Amino acid sequence: MKDASSEAQKTKRRSFKFCPRCGSTDVFWAQGMPQFWSLWQCRNCGYQGAFILEDGNLAEKLQEEWKNKKQ
Repeated sequence: MKDASSEAQKTKRRSFKFCPRCGSTDVFWAQGMPQFWSLWQCRNCGYQGAFILEDGNLAEKLQEEWKNKKQ
């Protein structure tokens, strides 16, 4: 029998990060200068900032909006 808390931990470890501008998962934690320890960057749209999404449903909506803006 599986423990519910261990299942929740596995799910949490597999969580994705999404860009708050375009919804892409192609985001990375910027390295380099220590003062930028909380800076995220998106390779898709060029976003740079401290805010990052972890809500896949919201990211899907952002991806659709971003796709419509680019067309």
